[in-house]
Amino acid sequence: MPVFRYCHFCGRRLWGRGWVYQPEGEGPPLVLCRRCHEAAIHCDVCGMPARADQAVSLPDGRHICPACARTAVCDPALAQSLFSQVVAILTTQLGLALRVGADFTLADAQHLSRLARETPLHPAQDPERIVGLFVRKGRHRTMYVLYGLPQVLFIQTVAHEWAHAWHGENCPLLEDPMLREGFSEWVAYRVLQALGAVREAARMTRQDGIYGEGLRWMLRLEAERGPAGVLEACRRGMDGKLGNWYIGNW
Repeated sequence: MPVFRYCHFCGRRLWGRGWVYQPEGEGPPLVLCRRCHEAAIHCDVCGMPARADQAVSLPDGRHICPACARTAVCDPALAQSLFSQVVAILTTQLGLALRVGADFTLADAQHLSRLARETPLHPAQDPERIVGLFVRKGRHRTMYVLYGLPQVLFIQTVAHEWAHAWHGENCPLLEDPMLREGFSEWVAYRVLQALGAVREAARMTRQDGIYGEGLRWMLRLEAERGPAGVLEACRRGMDGKLGNWYIGNW
């Protein structure tokens, strides 16, 4: 662990306690003195601190750091273009076409939080931290994604929510939250790989909780049976025990 002697924001000597932040990816640590730590605005996407004069304020009250702001998806036209690009990969490369289509829209934090409270969520999900949501009311289906997400996270979220729509049509017995979220993360992982975002995809495998554990389980299944085996296992359902799929006559 390197020794840090100066605050990266103000340049003052660190005579006492300092706060060390490790950004996602391979960037160097960010070290702040007490004064800068207390004055910093924390990014609502990645959690990294930013100077007040550098943080980007969004209309719904959120703040994002300069790094996240560089590729933030706020323009509806750009969002629709990226959505179409992701759907093309999902349908042509992964075979995840939907029988009933889904509308797509960007949403602010308050709207998404309100929708999340009206939609059944598993206990690990916090309605205040939701970045994407698939909502089905009768035959009307809509995918909501939080605006202002960095482009890679936007793409990951679209793929994840599309996967929920797909297994809603094809895997009605897939009820275990870890497997549902694990499958959706596996789909997002495959899309990022297809787009060349290999480092970001690898980062997904190091997640904690049901998302990371579920993804790692799906990757083991893929290693044994290939992508088609993952989809077939989802279609056939499971017998209620984690990791013990009902495979019938393969």
